Amino acid sequence: MWYFYSPGIIYGEDALDFIENIPGQKCFIITDKIIEELGYLKILTDKLNQFGKEYTINTEAKPDPHEPDALVARQQCINYGPDLIIALGGGSVMDTAKLVWALYEFPEMNADDLHPFNPELYNMGKKAKLVAIPTTSGTGAETTNVSVISRLINNIWKKHFFLHKSLMPTFAIVDPIFPKGMPKNLTMDTAFDALAHSLEGITSQWKNEFTNAMALKAIELIFKFLPLVLKDGNNIEARDFMHQAATMAGLAFGNSQAQLAHTIGHSWGSVFHVPHGRAVGVALPYVLQYSLNIVDENNKSEEILAKVAKQLGWINWDQDNKIAANMVIEKVKELQKKIGFPLSLKEIGTPKKEVEKNLDELVTMCFEDSTSVLGPRSASGEEFRKLYLYAYEGKNVDF
Repeated sequence: MWYFYSPGIIYGEDALDFIENIPGQKCFIITDKIIEELGYLKILTDKLNQFGKEYTINTEAKPDPHEPDALVARQQCINYGPDLIIALGGGSVMDTAKLVWALYEFPEMNADDLHPFNPELYNMGKKAKLVAIPTTSGTGAETTNVSVISRLINNIWKKHFFLHKSLMPTFAIVDPIFPKGMPKNLTMDTAFDALAHSLEGITSQWKNEFTNAMALKAIELIFKFLPLVLKDGNNIEARDFMHQAATMAGLAFGNSQAQLAHTIGHSWGSVFHVPHGRAVGVALPYVLQYSLNIVDENNKSEEILAKVAKQLGWINWDQDNKIAANMVIEKVKELQKKIGFPLSLKEIGTPKKEVEKNLDELVTMCFEDSTSVLGPRSASGEEFRKLYLYAYEGKNVDF
């Protein structure tokens, strides 16, 4: 037995109008100040006014949200008593909203009660529904059941994963009007997050046929439309397809999970404050190389990636699987070069002495990350160290 979870997804131009059909009168909006400054919050509140819905707003969500801030928002939500919670923003906003939603539904719980083995959480949604409206095309958080919140441990804000199947939003409204204003760097970073979700989701130990289908289509759309949207950010068709790709990638990895590129990206981002998608996207080709560099009957990475290359027309169907699988990695690097995305961790700008100083902590954080055990090939402490250093220098993984 397996399962595939998904929110109700409304996508395409004017998808925001669907909010009229969602039952609920009192809305608690969670967003951030940048979304407000860009005018996206007004787009939402104008719709709510048009449809006669009441609302109050929390604009204090932060990138890599910290637990104390999320708990403040939770108390505001309890005080207001909404029947709809609306997350408008990127992954950090939606992560904050998921935790707020769960702890509003169950005010007697604390954050550590949000884990996969808590049966009470299957009763989510009795007080309010969660509507997720992504403004970036990458995290896929509108379709996932995990809330990534940073907790202060040993003077480092470490990413902590609160997850349960019922934390998945009730509805995802995927309207291209919101990502239309994303600047180039944010467009690239979030797109490579989505690409990592797809290629990691399709090689994860928990992959399945439903996730494979979603991942493959997401990869196709990203390679086709990312260069177009970077050339013209107002290309609404390209924005729409990139937005759909991110949601498909979210469905893929949300139901199969990510692997070592996210392990490395999470820790690198926590220590060096690098945007999530950039850190994960840089790590991706090195992790795929690492996944291929082992002969194991249980490791199907070569077969899987070879099929991706052949299905997308990157190589002939009669080509050797090893060559075909490596073609996927070459295509990722080719896309990085084409759009000016960093090819190594060094290019992100972190001095090597800082990497060496923090290497032990980075490795320790890898073993604290649930994604570290979900890839087709596990890593020892020494192998993690080498992966960091190879990705830093831009060296092909040969171990």
